[in-house]
Amino acid sequence: MSELRVDDPRQLGAYRVTRRLGAGGQGVVYLGHSPQGAQVAIKLLHATLSSDPAVRRRFLGEVEAVRRVAAFCTAQLLDADLEGDRPYLVSEYVEGPSLREHVIAKGPRLGGSLERLAIGTATALGAIHRAGVVHRDFKPGNVLLGLDGPRVIDFGVSRLVNTATVTTGQMPVGTPAYLSPERIKGETAGPPADLWAWGLTVAYTATGRHSYTADTYQEVLARILYAKPDLGGLSGRLREIVEACLAPEPGERPDAEEVLRRLLGQDAVGDDVLSSGAMAAIGRPAAKGSALVITDPDPTTSFPTVTRTAPAERRRVRAWQVVVAVLGLVMGVAGFVFWLRGAQSPGLEGTWTGSAEHLSANRVFPVELRLGSEGGGMRWGADLHCSGRLGRADGEMIFRLDQVEGDECYPGTLRMFPTSFTHQMVIKVTRDGKEEVTYSGTVTRTS
Repeated sequence: MSELRVDDPRQLGAYRVTRRLGAGGQGVVYLGHSPQGAQVAIKLLHATLSSDPAVRRRFLGEVEAVRRVAAFCTAQLLDADLEGDRPYLVSEYVEGPSLREHVIAKGPRLGGSLERLAIGTATALGAIHRAGVVHRDFKPGNVLLGLDGPRVIDFGVSRLVNTATVTTGQMPVGTPAYLSPERIKGETAGPPADLWAWGLTVAYTATGRHSYTADTYQEVLARILYAKPDLGGLSGRLREIVEACLAPEPGERPDAEEVLRRLLGQDAVGDDVLSSGAMAAIGRPAAKGSALVITDPDPTTSFPTVTRTAPAERRRVRAWQVVVAVLGLVMGVAGFVFWLRGAQSPGLEGTWTGSAEHLSANRVFPVELRLGSEGGGMRWGADLHCSGRLGRADGEMIFRLDQVEGDECYPGTLRMFPTSFTHQMVIKVTRDGKEEVTYSGTVTRTS
């Protein structure tokens, strides 16, 4: 943090600028204050990144997608102004050094500290990916060590700036030592590229050095493509997980939620793994016999608050307790069935908003559904420029998307799947004539 320079702005929109936090290839980051006095981080992007009107439109769509990332283990995007000559993004201010600064100053992290860091960052990536966003520049410098645990930053900026590079033909955004093989080859890079960078970030945290080093940019890229990473003394289960994330082929890498399950020792079923990860990232893993308590006052806008109860004293299980437990299980299953039926017509009625990612074009865009008892309408794409009618198809949660209007907008089939939250659904759209899902994402009922 340093004093403002002569040419630094003192005011950006409604935000008062007070200090300079840092600068990089994307722009300058300032400490600012909202009209209510809250501290915020303001990234003033280079003007060249939004000189193209098409890029500006895409930026707006990306901002809406990034805003939907769950507000835990990340620095939440609060505001954005992409219309002026100097576009800027406003995010939550996290007080604390970056992981890179911490390792340089105090050396590698070991033991439980290292595992909590791995769990916290994997949880953040899981939330980012669940919102349909890809980070694209995950690295130690983009992890802040706040008082309440690690926070991943710039997941929005990286996604937005990458949109500009597609249009302008500039080099892809990313630190060379953390670029995945598919990005170097110019191939589509989705969530697996973030897991590659996560593995290298964990290795850096454990060893204090980059796993791929060389004298030149080109040599670093060549080593990523053709050499094995130097993981130093990283050992045990964590090394196995990191090695899995560094598989050369993206399809062979685990996703963020699978990484979390391995870190936490959980099976593929059970409690939501992001809830467990958020808990473990801020303290010691739950003691044996302790219970996980999740409260969610507003499931449409916030992530559940996770707390832990004290371990219960070991007791002898009695016959009547077994009967009660079995009855409880039966009632729970029955309740889930009724809930699932309720989630179907007319329980789907209302307005649903969210974002989706085009799996082959690697684009994220906003989505809006308006559903009634017989169907409804859908808008999607940059600036929601695509529109179409939704009619009931073969199943209660399957819709036919037709009467489509808009450039490069196509009819198809929409499928909806329940999540752990009553007012949230996963959507998958398959374009007519295709067998694989074209784009997918998450929507939340807003009215």
